[in-house]
Amino acid sequence: SLHDALPIFPLLLTLACTKDEVEDSTPVDTQTEEAPDPETVALAGACPLDEAWGGFSVQASEDPNNNGIDGKVSDSIWPWSELEEIASDGDCKLLRRNLPFCTPSCDVGTTCDFDGQCVPEPSNQDLGTVTVKGLVQEVSMEAAIGNTYYDTSLPYPMYTAGDLVTLKNSGGTYGPQTLYGVAVEPLSLDDVEWFITKGEPLEITWDAPTAAVSRSVIDLRINMDVHGASPASLYCTFEDDGAATVSGALTKTLVEAGVTGFPSGALERHTTDSVDLDPGCMALRVLSPVIMAVDVDGFTPCFTDEECPEGLSCNKELQVCE
Repeated sequence: SLHDALPIFPLLLTLACTKDEVEDSTPVDTQTEEAPDPETVALAGACPLDEAWGGFSVQASEDPNNNGIDGKVSDSIWPWSELEEIASDGDCKLLRRNLPFCTPSCDVGTTCDFDGQCVPEPSNQDLGTVTVKGLVQEVSMEAAIGNTYYDTSLPYPMYTAGDLVTLKNSGGTYGPQTLYGVAVEPLSLDDVEWFITKGEPLEITWDAPTAAVSRSVIDLRINMDVHGASPASLYCTFEDDGAATVSGALTKTLVEAGVTGFPSGALERHTTDSVDLDPGCMALRVLSPVIMAVDVDGFTPCFTDEECPEGLSCNKELQVCE
């Protein structure tokens, strides 16, 4: 699936905004068949992490392996998907994933929560027929094995930037829902590698959108503690104006939180809408991502000793020269 191709941007880990940060726009009458205006359609933003039961991605990419639609919505969240904020500055947050512990270990089909109890694992739900309009062709999807939905048959480009994208499901567990997005321009960067020095600001640049209608924002994520027991990652949401800065205070905290393995990052242009399922929340993202390489000053990732500077050897468990 598209999520396998972009593991550092899992569907449920969307932090562009929460429902407390809804864009100021005209409410949509979901009872009318008249399509709303993409300039004013209300986009509710991302689901809060503790309610993010799933959703759909409409992802346009020249890479056919990353071009298409996929999604799923479950009946709960994995306990470890609720992240702990350990620092913030401006448009960015440093979030840590903690792991619950249960003894004895949980049986198959259950997972441990932070109360030390075994609870049922999240289970993907049937949403009926899922239809997406506003692309070069209408897409209709039925649930596949595991109640997942996907369609990778669309050509590239699959839409015209600025057009309204509408996703509806016919029923299933949560009944019919309607979500909206606005097609985003392909994200373009001159360089796909970031160099991070502890305590120094990280300057980010990209090509700002030129479409007459643009509702997009930019998400950034950097993951540097790949093999950490309690890894921390950087999340930022910026205005889509072509330039942004991660403060030196946050790069310092990020590096001090741990660097192991091969750090990675991503920049993503998107619009996001969501709807309450009572309980839970379902989202729609229309996105264009770019995967970034990340080099951290003073750290060399490795698989073997030969990859390390003279005098250092490879800690193969943490994949870092020491």
